[in-house]
Formats: sequence, structure tokens, C-alpha cells
Amino acid sequence: MCSVEWRHGYHTDAYADSGSEHCHFRLRMVSTLAIADTITNFQALHDRLGLQRATDTDFFPEWQHLAINLSDQDYAFLDQLRQRYHYYYNGGLLTEGTILLAIVAPLLNHFGFHEPPCCVRSESPISLALPDRDEIYCGRIDILVVQEQLWILTVEAKRSRFAVDIALPQCLAYMTAAAISPSFGLVTNGSDFVFCKLVETIYDFSEPFSLLSHRNRLHEVATLLINLKAMIMGRQHTHAH
Repeated sequence: MCSVEWRHGYHTDAYADSGSEHCHFRLRMVSTLAIADTITNFQALHDRLGLQRATDTDFFPEWQHLAINLSDQDYAFLDQLRQRYHYYYNGGLLTEGTILLAIVAPLLNHFGFHEPPCCVRSESPISLALPDRDEIYCGRIDILVVQEQLWILTVEAKRSRFAVDIALPQCLAYMTAAAISPSFGLVTNGSDFVFCKLVETIYDFSEPFSLLSHRNRLHEVATLLINLKAMIMGRQHTHAH
């Protein structure tokens, strides 16, 4: 009987020779890698973690054809939030911390993501062990909510390449640690919001919902968040019974 253990940066293989009761051990060095430094593009995501983008256009229907059904209070709140965004954007003040405190946190609070059975955790540590590659990927996701099924990553607005080249691959890398499939992610730099979906090793993402648009795209962002929350909570209720 063979076993594999992770200890002190080494990968320990235990194996037995044919016809022998003795077990031999072989140590191999394990590399600990930062997700933010290693998964910097989609090719790295594909090569290192084995993920692939879906070819089926119906893979991620949740973000398409949204039926917006918000209350007057919701519309007023989202319009105010968009005005706040423009204030910070025009002043060049959209830092990662500002995005979290001034935009993302109020959005989650208004739509009930802080209320049971939801739970919001910030700066949650993530560790992905890949024994076949002798690698461990580590990092921290900005916000993790709804029983680890909705992952939120923010980046500074000055990173113009944020959506495709940097933040989305990193968010998807964090999502591979999810114990439940499918899982969903949201990447934002304050100006644009992009949702993504991961089912085992297949992923896809939405078009960017840009706050630079003449219409308030936060209406769609909020609707999708509400729908994902209801879907995830409904699935948990079904599994509980």
C-alpha cells in the first residue's frame, strides 16, 4: 500500500517493491508558488491548472438575458452608488481599498449578503496542492461569500489589462479550491464588473458590465448577484433535504 504526504516542502512517496513487505521512501522538493505571481495570463491557467474555456455558448446562461426586477429603493441605491463611482473615478482615487469599501461592500450589504445563511469573509487564504506537479499554489481572495461558492476579486483601476490578462485567470485559479461545483466569481476594478463560472475544469466569463456606460450597468450587476445568491441558496436547501 502506497501513500503520499506533504511535509516541510517535500513530497514524500511511499512505495513497495513487488513481492516485498518493505516500503521505500523517495523525497522530492515541493515548490510553493504565489498565484498572483504565477497565474498572470490564461495560458498559465491552462498549462499549470489544467483549466479550459467552454466552447458551448450556453455554458454560462446565468448572465445572459437578465430580467431586471428591482425595487424603487434598489434603483435609487444603485444610482447613488454609480454617482459615488464617478466621484472617485474622476478624481483618480479608485484604489483597490476604495473599490472594496466604497462600491463592493455597500453593494453586498444592500442585497443581503451579510445576512444568514450568507457569510462574508475577507482576505481568505487559499492553498492548492498539485501532487502531480510537486507544486502548491497560495494566495488570498479578497471576498468569499455564500458558502464558498461566490468569489470576489478586486484590482486597482490603473491596471488597464485587468480583465482578460491578469485578474480573471487569478480569480479562476482561486475558484479551483472550491469544494462545490459550479462556483461563480466576480472581478472588478471599480469601472468594470466581469462574472465567471467554473464547473470542474471548464470555465467561461461574461462580457464586462462597464460603469462608464451611459446607462447604469449596476442594475445588471445587482440582478445577477441576486440571481446567483438565490440559485446557490436554493441548491443548498435542496441538498439539505
